[in-house]
Amino acid sequence: MPSIRARLQRRLAWLIAAVWAPASLLIVAAVALEYNESFHSRTAHTAQLMLAFASTQPASPTVFPRSTPQQGSDFKVDLHDYLVVISRNGQLLYASEPLPAEQLLALPVKGTADIDGDSVTINSFEDERTGTRVVIGVDTYEPFFSSLQVAGLVAGYVLISAALVRFAMTIGIRSGLKPLGAFADQVRDRSEENLAPLDEAEAPSELRGVAHALNGLMARLQLVLERERDFVSNAAHELRTPLTAIRAQVEALDGDLPERIQPRFANILEAISRAGRLVAQLLDVARSQSIDLTRRPGSRIDLVELVQSTIAELVPSANARDVEVTLESPRSAAVTGHRELLAIVLRNLVENAVKYAASPGKVIVTVARGQPAFTDLVVEDDGPSLSEEAFERAFERFQRLGRSDGDGVGLGLSIVAELCRRMDVTVDRLEPGALGGLHVRLRLPSAPPPVLPPDLRTSHYG
Repeated sequence: MPSIRARLQRRLAWLIAAVWAPASLLIVAAVALEYNESFHSRTAHTAQLMLAFASTQPASPTVFPRSTPQQGSDFKVDLHDYLVVISRNGQLLYASEPLPAEQLLALPVKGTADIDGDSVTINSFEDERTGTRVVIGVDTYEPFFSSLQVAGLVAGYVLISAALVRFAMTIGIRSGLKPLGAFADQVRDRSEENLAPLDEAEAPSELRGVAHALNGLMARLQLVLERERDFVSNAAHELRTPLTAIRAQVEALDGDLPERIQPRFANILEAISRAGRLVAQLLDVARSQSIDLTRRPGSRIDLVELVQSTIAELVPSANARDVEVTLESPRSAAVTGHRELLAIVLRNLVENAVKYAASPGKVIVTVARGQPAFTDLVVEDDGPSLSEEAFERAFERFQRLGRSDGDGVGLGLSIVAELCRRMDVTVDRLEPGALGGLHVRLRLPSAPPPVLPPDLRTSHYG
């Protein structure tokens, strides 16, 4: 469906054309009628003035504006728009065209005459006291063509005026529909987690009903999402307690089980660990979705301190698999971001590296300055590497990269990908490094240096 602006402009063009066509016909008819009446009125008035003047003049020889034709020549008169003939008592006194006197004196009092193939409309006026007669002949078609010329000129002006009006109205429509475009941009530019109500007071009056309906829809969606998040969070919390109790009871039976049951016992512990990991990741998902990034701008974070605390949390699981985790970084590296979400990303990323590293194995976490205004966090392990295609699939949910053992459930990297997308952080696969395993880089925006108050600034002299 075309835009409202295009439809309004098209309809405006059709309306202007529909008005201009009959208006032009009316203008032509009215101008032709008025011009014809005015033309003949002015002609009669001019003839009366000439008669009044000629009646007071003494008789004189015939006067022509140019030489008369020679006897027997083929000279043809090119009749002008007007023919003026003045005579007195049958004697020709003046003629505007060099025609034979007999032909000029024989002109009718009123009507039309044919002069050298030209049709002339005749009007004459006579002073009975002096016998002076004034004849004015006009080209029969001259009033029509003159009125048509004037009418065409007026119609052209009307057309130009209509074009200017259409241009002005097009600009007016474009500027008048700007609030509609701004309202559409306001709705279109919203992220999927921003379900805050639209400002109905700022919306155009024609769109307040639409804004009210959208606010109602977003309120219902917000309620559904909150119920879903509450369910996931409550379910994870409710599952954590019985799983912990089950694990404690199973581990208490370790010394009392016969040797033939030991493998089943290990499978039970592995299943409990995997369920516990799933519960923890579901809590991460619920926690991350509950944070509205549109209302909480990023803050200044010491990335090195955050990585150190994350590695400290994962030391027990790394020791269980005999994996050494090394951090290579400066003393501090300030970045801009959301601390809660970035902590979830780091924990899942490093934990994934620990899970897939060799046993015994090694994981290296590097914090370094990347491109200008960016800081890179690189995690590398000595486990199996991934191709570009496998790396893309690794960020899908429940993808375990072909690994069947361990307590992974395939949600860690999908959580990393989702949170990085929301925080506008780039996740890249690098070519295998010194360890030969998976090599992942996060590119985070560096925080600008803090602005110290004047009393904390350091000055050097001398």
